[in-house]
Amino acid sequence: MGNTHTFQQARRAIFRLSAWQLGLTLIVAAAAAAFLSLHAAISALTGGLIGIVAGLYQAQRLLRVDASVHPQSVMLGLWVSEAVKIALTVVMFLLAIRLLKVQMVPTIVGYAVTYIVYWAALGTAYPWIDTAAQSGNLRDRNWPDA
Repeated sequence: MGNTHTFQQARRAIFRLSAWQLGLTLIVAAAAAAFLSLHAAISALTGGLIGIVAGLYQAQRLLRVDASVHPQSVMLGLWVSEAVKIALTVVMFLLAIRLLKVQMVPTIVGYAVTYIVYWAALGTAYPWIDTAAQSGNLRDRNWPDA
């Protein structure tokens, strides 16, 4: 990326978002352990980790190209990374089903909670994952180079 500071902010935001996803996944896994079984907890944790790993792959893939220099490459990268993310998710689900013999409902719930964090981040314009000094203008905070 052209602006190293912006790149570092984006990376921090990605990892902070993933940490929130992991935290929520651990809460769901703990609830599954308390109210269902250890196998259900492992299944929920597995589902959450599938969502986190796939999301981290896509985010890291998208940070490879500077949008201000190569906007077409960013769009191509978005489509390719989404396709690979879907394939990666399917493969990880198949491995979890075959190798770990996960319970499907807790696994799907664990996977779904990772999207709750995405929705909360999008719905709040990411102020809770912003690592930079807070400004009153959301555009300045989310797009510092604009």
